[in-house]
Amino acid sequence: MKTLVAFTGAGISKQSGIPTFNEMEGVRDKLTRWYFNSHPKEFYENLKMFKKVSEEAQPNRAHLVLAEYGVDVVTMNIDGLHKRAGSKNVIEVHGNLETVKCEACNVEYDFKVIYNSIYCPQCKEILQPNVVLYGDLIARYQDAVDTVAKADTLLVVGTSFYTSTAGNFVGIAKMAGAEVVTINENAKDNVPRFVKEYFDA
Repeated sequence: MKTLVAFTGAGISKQSGIPTFNEMEGVRDKLTRWYFNSHPKEFYENLKMFKKVSEEAQPNRAHLVLAEYGVDVVTMNIDGLHKRAGSKNVIEVHGNLETVKCEACNVEYDFKVIYNSIYCPQCKEILQPNVVLYGDLIARYQDAVDTVAKADTLLVVGTSFYTSTAGNFVGIAKMAGAEVVTINENAKDNVPRFVKEYFDA
């Protein structure tokens, strides 16, 4: 049986109403480790706004068809839409907005704790976001490598190859012998069409 793996970026969620970082002026500058360390309160205010946008958005047909056909997903998105669509194996290489962590206590908290305080309830250290910032290592990197390397076809959706993350994983898939198919326009229509044809062929 053929193995299809999806590698997704912000473009897959655009038609769910979530703007890409390129469309949100100045956001990239505020997703750096330096900015978090220097302006943690402002950083979390921005993250709370993105959390609100993500929660108000709904998975579109592109998310839903990947879940329906049980396609493994490696995503750069932190919006959680793949999981909400029902996908079982989702590797979020840039993290998510589900939890925050106190590294001093080694305790994870629900993201909602920051609406009360950005400091650990126990030791008062600044809570760390479960989001990969510019300057951080990619989360679950080896899991993502193993997933894309097993693909017969890697479906790349809604991402440019200008990001090092995308370039790395696409390169790994090609080295492993996978065909790479790219969909960057109208994902909610083009992804379902491709996936259905792929599995029904």
